[in-house]
Amino acid sequence: MCSYREKKAEPVELLQLDGYTVDYTDPQPGLDGGRTFFNAVKEGDTVIFASDDEQDRILWVQAMYRATGQSHKPVPPTQVQKLNSKGSTAPQLDAPISQFYADRAQKHGMDEFISANPCNFDHGSLFELVQRLTLDHRLNDSYSCLGWFSPGQVFVLDEYCARYGVRGCHRHLCYLSDLLERAENGAMIDPTLLHYSFAFCASHVHGNRPDGIGTVTVEEKEHFEEIKERLRVLLENQITHFRYCFPFGRPEGALKATLSLLERVLMKDIVTSVPQEEVKTVIRKCLEQAALVNYQRLSEYAKLEENVGRLVTPAKKLEDNIRLAELVIEVLQQNEEHHAEAFAWWSDLMVEHAETFLCLYSADMDAALEVQPPDSWDSFPLFQLINDFLRMDCE
Repeated sequence: MCSYREKKAEPVELLQLDGYTVDYTDPQPGLDGGRTFFNAVKEGDTVIFASDDEQDRILWVQAMYRATGQSHKPVPPTQVQKLNSKGSTAPQLDAPISQFYADRAQKHGMDEFISANPCNFDHGSLFELVQRLTLDHRLNDSYSCLGWFSPGQVFVLDEYCARYGVRGCHRHLCYLSDLLERAENGAMIDPTLLHYSFAFCASHVHGNRPDGIGTVTVEEKEHFEEIKERLRVLLENQITHFRYCFPFGRPEGALKATLSLLERVLMKDIVTSVPQEEVKTVIRKCLEQAALVNYQRLSEYAKLEENVGRLVTPAKKLEDNIRLAELVIEVLQQNEEHHAEAFAWWSDLMVEHAETFLCLYSADMDAALEVQPPDSWDSFPLFQLINDFLRMDCE
């Protein structure tokens, strides 16, 4: 027997087992480092060993028994000893660990569930609860998972569905519902993940499963229509707030995947493509609203409203407007740099979005210029700023 220090290849102590007798022993009070104990004795010299569980102890004792060549064969304890006869159910520490956990399960009332008949439970609702709690745990991780389960979690959920006959359509509908709830509360959920589950459910509802054997219940069909509407509203809201839902184009590819999913959601069934003009109308409406949202937030950021109710000099008003023009140009440049690629199929709509955004600014610019003295040259820096941007933009 050898004793090693952590991460060291050479032993620090050696013990020749020849002449020793190994056997199981009772718990050793005051000793730490193990749950079950055994010892080796030789001419009054005793060495005590410990292991974490009963099975490990049995394996060690058997190996040492073969090494010592002793005539006495150690017999493992087979019964759990109680602390006293007055009803205490806590097992001794040298009891088999399996029995220890069994007693603990009985103490907490788990044995009733373990011995229950699985056919007497509604596994659809139980699975929905398990999946929701698993998703909560996953989203509380220290890194962003965007709603994807870990491989281990997927294995457990797959096993549950296989064992208890949970329908695949029901599983993905519940998953979609949970993901939408988190997304509606501001969590970032990968649109590709939403697309996978939505396509799976749509193939069942519209009867176009590749294997031809997909079925759907009336309840699932109604649930699907409800989720489809919620998903459409969420996607339109994300496109309207694309600067804030996908800042600087992050997560990479998410905005493009959102636009693709919106097109899928607008389809009447799984095989009939939605007319491009219909998709274009929806996106145009979102981008028109986005121009208003972006400009309102930009105006609040520039703090133009703080001058309301106070006498503002023309020079101050022009200064604020020049600062606002710089912010407007910065926003349009960021849109081109980080979001234009996602809207490549609808580049004309992005041009309309930019024009609407500039029109909203022009109203504030006109108001600032109207109060300027007619013989003032102070407004020319503003014209130069805007002209330089428009000239570069045309190029």
